[in-house]
Amino acid sequence: MKGEGFMHWMMWIFWGFFGALFVGSYVVDKLTKKKYSLDKKANTANQDSAAADASRQAGRNNHESGMF
Repeated sequence: MKGEGFMHWMMWIFWGFFGALFVGSYVVDKLTKKKYSLDKKANTANQDSAAADASRQAGRNNHESGMF
């Protein structure tokens, strides 16, 4: 059939993409020696305090300015 060759190449492209992704991630791991992290950095106590104060102030302003 005519479509079999096309499907064969699509399969190679599909699995080749995932293979390249896997090999690429392995190479990046080796080059960076896993010194990277996707986690968000922990805030300092000062940053936490400032964020809490900002949210309190925003809430206060929201209640003070009503509809009228």
